[in-house]
Amino acid sequence: MPEAPERPEPERETMTIPKLAERAGVSRTYIHRLATDPDEGWPAPVYKAGSSRPQYDVAWFDRYWAARQERIRQGKRTDLEKREGDQGDR
Repeated sequence: MPEAPERPEPERETMTIPKLAERAGVSRTYIHRLATDPDEGWPAPVYKAGSSRPQYDVAWFDRYWAARQERIRQGKRTDLEKREGDQGDR
């Protein structure tokens, strides 16, 4: 049986840092800081023909962002706790 001809992989959807920031609801500066931090493990960016703006795979970013948000834990507010000797509202 002859082998099926190889099909080119469909082009993955990619976005620039400003678009990823808009997607995540954070600043471009924050996403740029994450993208350039080796400890964050971002993949190498891709570049579209004729552009010097780095782009990242949207499916990868969505998985990365969801995992990152799950790791974030909010701190406990302590400014509302009554302290010893506190008289409350004055």
